Amino acid sequence: MSNGLKNHCRSQFGNQVTSEERESAANDNNLTNIHKRYPSNIVQSSEGIILQGNGGATPNDETKVDQNQNIVKSQELKSNKAVDSDAKLIGIAGAWYDVKHFIAKHPGGPIIKEFIGKDATSVFRAFHDNSVLKHRRPVGTYQRSFADPATKAFAELHIFFKNNGFFESNQVWFTGKFVFLFCIYLSVYLMTKYIENWFILYTIAPFGLFLFWQQAGFLMHDFMHSHGTQVRNLDTWIGAFCGTVCFGVSGHWWQDDHRVHHGMTNTVDYEDGFMDPQAHEDVWAQNYKLFPFHSGKIQKFLISIQHFTFLPANIFIGRFGIMLDSFKEERRWFEWALWSIHWLIMYILLNNFSTWGEAILFYYISSTMEGILHIQLLISHYSKPFHEKKDICQETEWYRMQIESNINIVTPWWMDWFHGGLNFHIEHHLYPMMPRHNYRSASKHIQEVCKRLNIVYDEEGWFEAVANTLKSMKKMSHHYTLDPR
Repeated sequence: MSNGLKNHCRSQFGNQVTSEERESAANDNNLTNIHKRYPSNIVQSSEGIILQGNGGATPNDETKVDQNQNIVKSQELKSNKAVDSDAKLIGIAGAWYDVKHFIAKHPGGPIIKEFIGKDATSVFRAFHDNSVLKHRRPVGTYQRSFADPATKAFAELHIFFKNNGFFESNQVWFTGKFVFLFCIYLSVYLMTKYIENWFILYTIAPFGLFLFWQQAGFLMHDFMHSHGTQVRNLDTWIGAFCGTVCFGVSGHWWQDDHRVHHGMTNTVDYEDGFMDPQAHEDVWAQNYKLFPFHSGKIQKFLISIQHFTFLPANIFIGRFGIMLDSFKEERRWFEWALWSIHWLIMYILLNNFSTWGEAILFYYISSTMEGILHIQLLISHYSKPFHEKKDICQETEWYRMQIESNINIVTPWWMDWFHGGLNFHIEHHLYPMMPRHNYRSASKHIQEVCKRLNIVYDEEGWFEAVANTLKSMKKMSHHYTLDPR
């Protein structure tokens, strides 16, 4: 993005930008070591990067909080030590780790590269247990900043949740979900096999197939987050079964995008063309920070009517769009093998109809109903602020970013199943390792912290959230016309 375009956006939407960018000048001294490419106790020399200091430190060492400067002070290294000049350093709990040789092996994918040179403690703890560091030695230390009280408050809440079993999986509960999923498919099969009533065949039965897809998608989400058995490899394959075989969307493709989405929710980067992959579509620009990624007369026209097309697009072509996206660049043979099984079980179901015309009509009606799922997911983010990647874990505190980027949908407890627990989207993004059956209980604790820190805990009814998303998209469609390009 050119400087001229950046300045134009700021001038046109100045009040909006200012409301989203927190002033941090008073904390510059505390954040200096995080803003720089390397910490202050690492200096360049002819021998590479030299760590300066005395002592030893790991994330498990005791730390002391200086109440005046609000900085965690950790011990430093025992002696000077040379580090490769091309080291890729990530900060975790006051210790720098060189991940240069680990990036390609990172189970979570390349998202790890986005936190090089940053204090990634908050995002690390959201997705990992400290035990993953037991075989890794830090190469330096730095002073953590607690200038934003959200850092400490939500880290302490994480410990509270862990100590009180909020991250433990209820496998009986998940077994019940699989039984329910099987019963849905069986019911749809029996209706299409033995019932000839038109109303049942083209309303109730399609709704049943939609529920099968929806609930399978939610289970894919659960297991790709390792909420089920909490054995990562096993959960991933169960998630692939739920996603690719049952839902009909490449489970591993979805997982790859979803990891980035969680680490960089509603985030863009103009230098490398990065966008949150699950908060962007070529036909929409729901936030002004997405404007530079759209150009041309066709996109300009589509954005000008996006508030009209949002619901119809999700309803009438949403399922086909996500299936196409998930497989158009899929190169993993096992995903194609699993997808062939998906079409086998669909063939078994559709073969119950007397003609293929009736079968296609049934399938399409089910697909339009699945549009509810796409709307469910998108309204949780689309009207919320976007951030720039360079600010994450620096000027923008990660926990705070997650709260600002999400909306909860207010529902009674007996409707949690229909939303897959993602009506508690704030809870899920703050603590993605927490199984959904614990979100409602965790919610009251998160609300207490938000109230204490004066952080807006955004929750809306379903129809209110849809209406606000459409209003936001209409506003952005008007603002897009002010883009100087």
